[in-house]
Parts: sequence; structure tokens; C-alpha cells
Amino acid sequence: MLQHLHARLVCSSCKGVLVQSEALLQCCSCDAVYTNDDRYVSMLDRREQFVHPSEWNRKEAEIRDYSEISHSLALSGIGRFATFLNYGYVPHGNEQHAVIEPDDAWNRNSVKLLLETVGRTAIRERQVIDIGCGRGGNIAALSKYFKPLSIVGLDICPANIAYCNAKSRGGDSLYLVGDAENIPFADESFDVVLNIESAHAYPNRSRFYEEVYRIMRVGGVFLYTELMLGDQVAQNIRLLEEAGLSVIRNQDVTSNVLLSCDESARQRTGTQGIASNAKASTNIGDINEFIALPGSKKYEEMKAGTRQYRMMNLVKR
Repeated sequence: MLQHLHARLVCSSCKGVLVQSEALLQCCSCDAVYTNDDRYVSMLDRREQFVHPSEWNRKEAEIRDYSEISHSLALSGIGRFATFLNYGYVPHGNEQHAVIEPDDAWNRNSVKLLLETVGRTAIRERQVIDIGCGRGGNIAALSKYFKPLSIVGLDICPANIAYCNAKSRGGDSLYLVGDAENIPFADESFDVVLNIESAHAYPNRSRFYEEVYRIMRVGGVFLYTELMLGDQVAQNIRLLEEAGLSVIRNQDVTSNVLLSCDESARQRTGTQGIASNAKASTNIGDINEFIALPGSKKYEEMKAGTRQYRMMNLVKR
């Protein structure tokens, strides 16, 4: 199955055919060059820094932040357990969609967020891509609970993909460095696209939604969560629909996410937590804001209702 996934790889920029020579992949159409070494395959087209410099600078800033977090987790000794960076989910009165209850002791709230996002979507024996896969927590949980046919993990941060590849023990998962706005797969390659708490960092939201539509098969499902400014929710839905996607679920789960942030605060601020370690070993300005700890601006905006955590399912008709 991994051979099939490799066969679906195309040039990130022009979607042309790739040929391999030594440690490189080269596009037959536009001459873009991609690196392939023991740690990871990088499908980032570095020419973008000259074509769209301001957007590239934003992406490079994201790469630096997540690289520093990865480094701090490795230094802390808890890196092998910290496979999720999402806010998590705690049930609280509103309608629940998950058909499975997690049995995970570690990262339970984060796994619950994934299971709620998936809801009743059929995953078994389907081809899945997790865009913004981070440190691979969602992919491990999908494999454990749903048994998909194959999963691709795509993330712009090389440190995240290097970690996933080092942790992975084969199977039907493929991890690549890549850009969510320039996805290196052929049209209609996937049945399910997953994107959890990642799209806020993408400079061109419309381009991302269009790429999701392009790589999905007809009848495919886009499983999507994002913390949005309240006045941007309607705009984002409009952009999704303009890309060709139909909304079948659009739920405000901010209260559930806030409860999770409350529950996780002690663990994340303890001596072995990400907040304490990141402050000591990274240059990230406000790690509390990054992980929405109680008292942070992001947390307080969720509490006040000016930011909403939306959980969506969309289909390609």
C-alpha cells in the first residue's frame, strides 16, 4: 500500500510527474527539486520564497516554532508521550458524535477530540491524509480505533516528520514534509482528509480549501476543526463552499475545549509539562498563549465568545 501512495506523489507546485535520482525527486514539467533522505522526504518547493516572500516568511516562522517545541520536548524526556498538541475535548451536555470511547490514559482529551471530529464517518479500509499531522498522535489513534487502509501524514515542520518517521514501525503510514496549500498528491487520491487545529496558520485559506477539494474523491469527507475568530466563521464557511465542499456538520464546541484546557493546565504547567520546558528551552514568545492555558488571551477570548472552536464535517459531492 505504501508503494501505491508513493505512486500518487506529484510535484507540489505544478502537479507534474516526478522522477527520482539519488537523494532527489525532480519534476518533469517545471524542474522543481525535492529532497529525499533517511529522515524524511521534503515536498516543499523552496522557489516559493521568491514568488510569495511574505507568505513564505509566515510559513518559516511556523516551522521555527514547532521545531523549537519538538526540541524542548526531546530535552524534557517526555517527547515520546507528547504526540498531541491540540487543546482536547471534554463532554459537556451538548450532542456527542463519537461512536468510540477512548481507553487511552495519556492524552485522553486529545484522543477524545479526534474521535468527536471523526464522529460516525466511515474510516475503515479507506485512504486517509492528515494535513498538519504534527507529532503523529491523530494517525496513531486512527490506526488503533478505525483501521484505515492507509494514512499519509503531511506537516510543514521537518522536525515533526523526522519524529514521526523515527517513531513509526512501518505499517501503512507515510509521513512527508509538505505545505497544506500545495499538497503533493494527484487529484482524487483520498477518501478522508483530516485537519485539526492547523489551518489558522495558513496564509492562503482559500488555496488550502481548494487543495482539499482537489485531492478528495467524490463522496469523500473533510474532517476539520479550527479555533476561529467569531466574526470569521461565516466567511470561512463561504470559502469552503466556494471551493466545492458541502457542510454536513458545523458545531460550536468551545465549551468542551475550554473544559479540556482547564483539565490539562496542571499537567502542562508541571515540571515535566510542555509550558515549563518550552519556556526554558525555546524562543517562543508566549507558550501559554500557544497552548491556550487559562488566563492566556486565546483562552479568555474563547471564554468571552469572541473566538469559537468549530468542529466540521464536509463532503465532496
